[in-house]
Amino acid sequence: MFIFQMPSKIMAGDTCLNRLEEEIQKLGAEKVLVVTDRNLEKAGLVKKVTDNLGQTELILFNECSPDPSTELIQRGTEVIRKRGVNLLIAIGGGSNIDAAKGMSIMAANKGPLTQYEGPEKFPNEPLPIISVPTTAGTGSEITFFAVITDLERDYKFLIWSPRIAPKVAFLDPSMVATAPRTVKIPAGMDALAHAVESYLSKMASPLTEICALKAINLVFRNLRGVLEDKPNLDCLKNMQYAATIAAMSFANAKLGIVHAMALPLSAMYHVPHGVAISILLPHGLEFNRLVRPDKFIQLAQAMKIETQGLSAKEVGKSVVEAVKKLSRDTGAPDRLREVGVKKESFEKMVQDSMKSGHVQVNPRKIEAQDIFNIYQAAY
Repeated sequence: MFIFQMPSKIMAGDTCLNRLEEEIQKLGAEKVLVVTDRNLEKAGLVKKVTDNLGQTELILFNECSPDPSTELIQRGTEVIRKRGVNLLIAIGGGSNIDAAKGMSIMAANKGPLTQYEGPEKFPNEPLPIISVPTTAGTGSEITFFAVITDLERDYKFLIWSPRIAPKVAFLDPSMVATAPRTVKIPAGMDALAHAVESYLSKMASPLTEICALKAINLVFRNLRGVLEDKPNLDCLKNMQYAATIAAMSFANAKLGIVHAMALPLSAMYHVPHGVAISILLPHGLEFNRLVRPDKFIQLAQAMKIETQGLSAKEVGKSVVEAVKKLSRDTGAPDRLREVGVKKESFEKMVQDSMKSGHVQVNPRKIEAQDIFNIYQAAY
């Protein structure tokens, strides 16, 4: 038996934002909080969204930053309560959307937010969210998860519930077109990791596997194209689809060792999540390739790797090398020391990694020493 659920409606295409006001009315919202950051506001992307809102009363919260903290979410929650907000529109990447998810929970439930770590811990229905992603990678626009940072503990924790999935996600390719390479590269590698890890997960099902393999194929065909000086519009659309389709997979199948290990890097060193993923993904694949050679053959085919005449071991190595080459071609960093990580932190990083629920669904059993060895190999 398996369960596959997808609570979010997806609106996609060049003109999808024209339907934003209609979707807000369907949700019965009277006051809307726009959750975003100052950079997107300055870039004109927030106005591009709000111009479609007609007479809806808007309140702007533009204080979001990478790795949303419990303190940030508390500030947003205070605005919601004070102004009587009954719907959130999250504009941005995964951090902004996760911040909105945290606020939606806290607006209807008593604090602190840390008490809701884990699956289905909060009792009251959160406020509805509409998401407008400006990156193609995190999949947060449709997922059931929020990753929140507890600054006091230098610790990232996960809140899980289908109730925090955005009600509607708007995938407008123009919203991701102007993102800098430093955003597009890690976002694309994050989408790839979501697809690969969920495909290998112990919780994978026929439905998640179909989504994962399609997303992998889309990333390999389109990521390089979105990095051009004048990015191809079809590539932009396809990377948005890849990110969202990969999210359909990992929301239901979960992830694995790479994401477990990436969380402490962001919590302790503020390494952007996608950068941490870019560095760790080849090493996680190397760790897992011996336990599911059948699945690595399917991964190779999705990546358009020629497998005829290769042994299962050689196919596995080819997959790892293909991911390394994609990362190199995009210019992503490939060593932990390049992003300021210190070896003396490995012990705490290992401890925090082992707390992640991703460890239990990884296809190969993980011991603390395995985590340490991979950090060492990636250093």
